[in-house]
Amino acid sequence: MRPSYVVLMVALPIAAVGAQQPTSITLSCNGTSKLMTAGDDTKPDPVTNLGMIVNFAERTVSFESYHIPFERADSTMVFHGTQAMSYAGTKLKPVTVDGSVDRVTGAASVTFLHERVGDNSTWELLCRPATRLF
Repeated sequence: MRPSYVVLMVALPIAAVGAQQPTSITLSCNGTSKLMTAGDDTKPDPVTNLGMIVNFAERTVSFESYHIPFERADSTMVFHGTQAMSYAGTKLKPVTVDGSVDRVTGAASVTFLHERVGDNSTWELLCRPATRLF
């Protein structure tokens, strides 16, 4: 009986090591959005319950209508990409999106760079893992 106990104790750590990491993480983010115009003293707009999906298999970050590749996934995940958007069937100019998420603190920063400088904005967010309701 003792040899089977030893085999079980040896097999448990192997099973834990072999467990796969999740292929995606869903985050819920809150913070502020602010236009980056020079001398603009307007109050930042709130960003509440922004859903952000980090897909490790595809190496992408998705939120709202954006689907941006990320460069690395160490303690700070950095993403960058350009995406053409459309509104009511009309194609808009491409938007460059740069951002990062600190995987330890949950602090996130996203910058949107448009062709028209007055439309550029930055988001400062705090993200946490989203929990399912059921």
